[in-house]
Amino acid sequence: MTRTRRVAYVHSGELIGAADCLPANEGRAWLVHSLVDAFSLVYDSDGSREGPARAQIIEPERASRADLLKFHDERYIDYVQLVAEASTTAARILRDGEADVAINWTGGRHHAKRGEASGFCYVNDIVLAIMELRSSPKPPPPSSSLDSSPQPSLPSRISRVLYLDIDLHHGDGVESAFFTSPYVLTLSVHLHAPLFFPSSGALDSTGPANPKAPSRGHALNVALEPGLGEANFKRVWDSCVEKVAKEYGADAVVVQVGVDGMVGDPCKEWNLPLSAYGYALERVLRWNKRTLVLGGGGYNSANAARAWAYLTSVALGRPLPLDSPIPSDLDAEFYAHFAPDFALDVPEGNMRDQNTEETLSKVEKAFEEYAGVLHERWAKKRELKQGVQS
Repeated sequence: MTRTRRVAYVHSGELIGAADCLPANEGRAWLVHSLVDAFSLVYDSDGSREGPARAQIIEPERASRADLLKFHDERYIDYVQLVAEASTTAARILRDGEADVAINWTGGRHHAKRGEASGFCYVNDIVLAIMELRSSPKPPPPSSSLDSSPQPSLPSRISRVLYLDIDLHHGDGVESAFFTSPYVLTLSVHLHAPLFFPSSGALDSTGPANPKAPSRGHALNVALEPGLGEANFKRVWDSCVEKVAKEYGADAVVVQVGVDGMVGDPCKEWNLPLSAYGYALERVLRWNKRTLVLGGGGYNSANAARAWAYLTSVALGRPLPLDSPIPSDLDAEFYAHFAPDFALDVPEGNMRDQNTEETLSKVEKAFEEYAGVLHERWAKKRELKQGVQS
């Protein structure tokens, strides 16, 4: 019998209120949570466990100054209001073995640097979360002397983390933070075009140039053309993402699910339907790693809510039918955002996919080489480790 996947969902009214202050996404966080709740994807406030699987709501604490200084520059944090602890809380739950999947749709601010904001990202919650994942698990509380039940075992330490970014834009802030670390592999699937922000993440940008550097080949980029549709998205997923994930063999996965490449987004660069994002998350979950799922870009708030509510259901192992109607008991103010069709699905549009056979083959050929480099490095280490254990 397959064990029910334990899913944690980081949420609080205070967190939502703070996230909704960002002008680029004003009101989005409340809309996302309202739809997640309307589809009954999280437990009721009374903690009832009846009915189908739902996510457990976890309230974040405020990040301390010490927490933020793990990555951000001291002079920088003196001048900004921060929403960072939600992703760190989610990472801590995974690190300590309290959940299999943790979700924070208010997170995913992948452009922020150590000492400055970038794009619409003013704090890099992703970097802080990855650092938390790789820290030592918290020991379980000791059992009472009268308790005869076995002591809970300490979860295995997370050493290697795969950071996967499927936002329309290159995840440059996370890549730069771990550029010299072999224990965090960053893999960004994004649009790479002249003058398109942040103008980084070329196909041949793979990490330090020194061939002897331990982190060589650990900053990878699936750089794609405008108009990307579902068929070619799935193609590069299967031929590039899956190969890298297999060869790296991470202990945990962090996936940033920006949906600014979805049909209807104001960016108007890609042509991805909702089903493409479901495909990606389902494949990630098949790897059976502790998985942190974060939000990101997405400037059509109704479509972001559709996507992240649907992906919450995917994480729970009970995907909503794509033809589901938006629940009519949703607050009228929020329900109006889903006009005129009031349906969950966001189907593929008619934009021309400029990713040709030639450009895709170039990407796939490069990733054959990159996967080979990872195999050579990590297969040898696995063999040595197995030899010592035997």
